[in-house]
Amino acid sequence: MHSAEALRAARWFGGKSRPIVETRIVDSACWAGDAGVSLVDVAYAHGPSETYVVADRFEDPSVGRALVRHFEGATLPTQRGGALVFRPTHIFHAVARERLEPIGLLHGEQSNTSLRFGDALILKLFRRLQFGPNPDVEIGWFLTEHTAFSGTPPVAGSLTYVTPEGEQADLVLLQQFEPNRGDAWTTTLARATSIVDGAPIEATLPSIRRLAATTAELHVALASGTGDFSPERIDAPQVNTWLATLEDEVRLTARALAARGVPVDESALIERAAGLTSLEGSLETRHHGDYHLGQVLERDDGGYVIIDFEGEPSRPLAQRREKHTPLRDVAGMLRSFDYARHAALRASGHSGDVRRSRVAADWYAAARETFLQEYLAVARGQPGLIPAAIDAPLAALELEKAAYEVRYELNNRPDWLPIPLAAFASR
Repeated sequence: MHSAEALRAARWFGGKSRPIVETRIVDSACWAGDAGVSLVDVAYAHGPSETYVVADRFEDPSVGRALVRHFEGATLPTQRGGALVFRPTHIFHAVARERLEPIGLLHGEQSNTSLRFGDALILKLFRRLQFGPNPDVEIGWFLTEHTAFSGTPPVAGSLTYVTPEGEQADLVLLQQFEPNRGDAWTTTLARATSIVDGAPIEATLPSIRRLAATTAELHVALASGTGDFSPERIDAPQVNTWLATLEDEVRLTARALAARGVPVDESALIERAAGLTSLEGSLETRHHGDYHLGQVLERDDGGYVIIDFEGEPSRPLAQRREKHTPLRDVAGMLRSFDYARHAALRASGHSGDVRRSRVAADWYAAARETFLQEYLAVARGQPGLIPAAIDAPLAALELEKAAYEVRYELNNRPDWLPIPLAAFASR
């Protein structure tokens, strides 16, 4: 699995489109009998190298059993003189060992690989090695050990690689397994499709309300900490930095559209971006950073569980740990509702049906209003977390998300471009 060909065949390998010059094992360790883990540096013809985590027989249940035992608090040596440090939370010791079978590989993931242990635990192996705290591990630990928030799977432990020089990188996150009906994209799409086919809009709104409350409770919890989790007042220099970045995103997206013969009013877009200035004086906190319906599981009882706090995988680790207004997550979820209404029309086979399109638009408007009302009712319980007026900054943050979506669809799914383009170009 250490060769370039073997790496290219792995679905979690992110450098498939880049010519590989060399692969080199930079460290390794035995972590389950004769099964080990290797850190493989991949050098490319152009651009920076990357380091990937390669695990022997990871799908073998005996390997999984050994790994779970290590979470009692083991420290294993590596070939170069570093260490693999297994750390449990209080959750780990409360898990009944008879609930850990059977052990099986989960399918469908892209950048990570996960093992499920019965109905008790999920072990996620991060395939790309990056030094510094992984937000998924860091936020999970904080919420589990320092808050009463129950809307995310509790962390049972984590595994950290420590170099001989003391640098640290998170390799594994161990979490409680959450029985669920599927992710919120799947369940919301099913509800939106039923609306398009004639069900009453009101029937879907209680679920939207529960999702909004859980989202706000997350943001209040993330604003309750100290140090890396202490909320900070947003000042003018911070707003100006965000604004300059968003203006660059807008211009980049406008140029990409112009190259495809799609003109947009760039000056109007820059004017909408200025809504970020309304954030001055409110709080910036840790937040999800890549929030949409696919990042939420719907429990069997209709409640919601928020997952995957890694942020956008393409961004540097330090950037994914930056604080921002929680409204950034809200904007991401509202954009996800917009995608859901269009996907519902496609699923029904009536994308061009005027009546159904109007019904889908009505559902989107109701879902948006319901989400915002419930979110604000809960989030305003934390003074200063959200600015008094949200329309202008929210419009700017939705513009940021739509700009990213437009470029993604241009490069990957041109037939989906009209969805984000409408949000990007609208006044």
